[in-house]
Amino acid sequence: QLLQELFEEQVRVHPQSTAVSCEGESLSYAELNARANQLAWHLRERGVGPDRLVGICMERSLGMVVGLLGILKAGGAYLPLDPSYPAERLAYMLGDAAPSVVLTQERLKERLPQSAAEVVTIDTDWESIGKRPRRDPALRPQGLSADSLAYVIYTSGSTGKPKGVMVEHRNVVRLFAATQDWFG
Repeated sequence: QLLQELFEEQVRVHPQSTAVSCEGESLSYAELNARANQLAWHLRERGVGPDRLVGICMERSLGMVVGLLGILKAGGAYLPLDPSYPAERLAYMLGDAAPSVVLTQERLKERLPQSAAEVVTIDTDWESIGKRPRRDPALRPQGLSADSLAYVIYTSGSTGKPKGVMVEHRNVVRLFAATQDWFG
């Protein structure tokens, strides 16, 4: 299975239950799914699909969860870019991974180093993003499988240069299955 398929199972079973809450705001599974779908359609229009990286440089928020899930639902893989990282590290990661799109928030946009990626500010661009369909995109775009990338995370690296580690859907799904009894 894919990560987004596991999430969509929860949407069907618990649509009105709280899926995520942050700083006094919350979204139900149905609301989170609808917003992530709108973002997924927006990202697909920008060429995001299987094994295409999308950077996400956001502070912890409901929008960040919408962003992560929207990237996966578009069929892409996410590249976390911590806004607290030094500019040199962010520049290295963007240059090395070469995401086609970077999701961010307007207040963080200026922290992003120059790159070839299209920048989408999820908060100020939402008026446009929110016009996209709320329905699930096709679950399995051509070429998307459990062997597809879910995300790329950069480690500190023993050489002093960060190293990208590619993680496939099957790796994360296996972890969820192995820890199901612990977390439920």
